[in-house]
Amino acid sequence: MLNKLLFPLLICILLTLAACSNKPYGYYEDDKMIGNIERVERANSLVEVNISEWDKRDMKGNVDAYGVSIPVIITDDLIIKKEDGSLSNINSLKIGQKVLINPPRWIDEGITYEAKEIILLEMSYKEKYKQLLSNKKGSYLTTVFVKEGDSLPLTTEDTLMGLLSKSPINFGVYQEDFVVDYKQELNIENFPVMLIFDTKGLVLKTYDADEVVAFFND
Repeated sequence: MLNKLLFPLLICILLTLAACSNKPYGYYEDDKMIGNIERVERANSLVEVNISEWDKRDMKGNVDAYGVSIPVIITDDLIIKKEDGSLSNINSLKIGQKVLINPPRWIDEGITYEAKEIILLEMSYKEKYKQLLSNKKGSYLTTVFVKEGDSLPLTTEDTLMGLLSKSPINFGVYQEDFVVDYKQELNIENFPVMLIFDTKGLVLKTYDADEVVAFFND
């Protein structure tokens, strides 16, 4: 008799797990709106937070890669704090910071959303280095940073573009206001700098495009 009762329960559990596994962002909870800061305007007391993954938490299958962001006005009533409860302020907010915003924004037409609380969340290594890490085992991701106001020499760009068949390459301006100080953590001394990462961490750091070519031709 017990086995007859357990079998339907097991089926329900398996069906629930299958449904959750079909949701790429199903691990997000409805009442915990988590995102990453993508813009900070201190002069205007404004923060923009990307909540794309949280917003897509109920979507199944292959989810379109569109972005969803919300503006958060920093008012005197809004509380900014760390996970341990200690208070913070807008000056501590940096691009890429993982945050929990209360209350969650529900889709209610005609109602202007107003946040009451921003909680700065601790971030794992993978979260901090997400933009640099390769997302495929056995492959690499190459990132090229230039200093703001500078441009990549054409000879360097041409050399690197010739490697696109061997590695995805991201070109970008180094963000001083990013949540991770890559310059300090990776001991970056000059720009432009070329960083090659696998799924776990840094494999090569160089300022010479020819060394990148040698790495992929080795």
